[in-house]
Amino acid sequence: MTKKIGLVESEDEDPSAFLSMTRPSHVNKVLVFLLLALVAFNLSQTSISTDVYMDSEFSPSVYGFEEHSDEEEDEDEADRIIRRSFDSSYAHILPCAEEEEGKNCMKKTVEFFNQPDLSNNTDVPAIPWWFQTLLRDVMTNGAYGFWHHFYTTKPAFHFCTIGKVATTEWRKVFCELNKEDCIEPNTCGKRNCAWRTKQTMPEKAPYAVFLRDPLERLLSGFLDKCANGKKYPQLTEDIDDKDKQWFAAYVDVLPLRWNVHFVPQAIACDLYRKLDTYDFVGKMGTDFMFELDRMATQFGGQLPEVLNKSFAYKEHVKAGKVNTGSSNRHATHAPAKVQKYFTPAAVRRGLELLSIDYVMLGLDVPDWARQMLKDDK
Repeated sequence: MTKKIGLVESEDEDPSAFLSMTRPSHVNKVLVFLLLALVAFNLSQTSISTDVYMDSEFSPSVYGFEEHSDEEEDEDEADRIIRRSFDSSYAHILPCAEEEEGKNCMKKTVEFFNQPDLSNNTDVPAIPWWFQTLLRDVMTNGAYGFWHHFYTTKPAFHFCTIGKVATTEWRKVFCELNKEDCIEPNTCGKRNCAWRTKQTMPEKAPYAVFLRDPLERLLSGFLDKCANGKKYPQLTEDIDDKDKQWFAAYVDVLPLRWNVHFVPQAIACDLYRKLDTYDFVGKMGTDFMFELDRMATQFGGQLPEVLNKSFAYKEHVKAGKVNTGSSNRHATHAPAKVQKYFTPAAVRRGLELLSIDYVMLGLDVPDWARQMLKDDK
C-alpha cells in the first residue's frame, strides 16, 4: 500500500517529549516499545515511487558517487551509508530554475510525491519514511524562514545563518553592524536590533555562510534543546549509560517531527542549490577562529572589530589556538562530548539522515566517527 507524505502521522509534541511523559520505572519499556514501533512503521512505508528516477542535475554521479558494488572493499562504511541514503532520498529532489525561490522549489518535490502512484513501477527505489516526514515538515517548521537571511552595508554582504551554527552570536554581530538603523526610537522593535539593515543593499553584495559538521551540530541541538536545563532529569535515571542511550533514542525518533534546528544545513538558504555562488564559505570547527579571521580580512570595514567583540577570535589567532567551543551560556561544547553521547548506531543514523550535507556541501565525515564505526566491526 502506498502512503503519501501528507498521510504520515506523527504527534504534535517535540519527539523528545516521550521521555518526559514516562515514569522512571517505565523508561526502558518505553524505549523498547518505541524502537519496535519504529520498525513496524518503517516496514509499513511501502513503495512510494515515481516513474522517473532523477538522472538530471540531481543524479548521484554528479556529486562524485559512481556506481559501487556492495562488496567493494575500499569504500569506508561512513561513505557507503551516505551514498546509499542520498541515492534513496535526497537525490529525488526535483531540479528547479535558478531564479525559483527555495520554498516554491521544494514544494514541487512535495507535490510530486503526494500525487497518487499510478505507474506500478516497482523497479524505482522507494523513498524512506524519514524523508517523507522531512518533506512534510520543512514546508511549515521555519526551514525557509526569513530569519535565515541577515545582511548589512557595513561592510556590505549577505549572510546565511543556520540553527546551531553560532546563530546567537551572529545575531549580536549583525545587531552591532546595523545599530545605526536603530537610533530612532521604535524603529527596530522591542529588541532594538536589526539583523537585516534598513539601508539599500548594493545589487552585487557578496554572500557568506558558516557550516558545521552535521554530526556535531546534531549533538549540539540535542544538548541545547533536550539535555541542558531539562526540567525532569529523574525521568531517565533508570537508563543505563543514559547519555548514550538517551541520545541514540532521540536520533531514532527525531524524524517523526523534524524540528528546524535539526533540518539539514543544505536546506537553509537553498544551499544545496546555491552554495557554489557564495563568496565566502567558512567552517565552524577546530579552525573556527582562523576562519573568522579569514572572513574579517576578506570583508574588512568594521567587521574585524565586531567579530572580535562577539567571538574574541583575535587572541586565539595570535596564540595559534584551535577552537574548543564558546564559553557563553548557549554553548554546548559538542566537539568535546561526541565520545560521551555518540554510539556507532547513532553515528550511522546521523549520517543517514544528514547525508545531503556531506554530499551537497562537501563536508567531511570527522575522523572520530569513522573510527567509531571501524571499532564496532
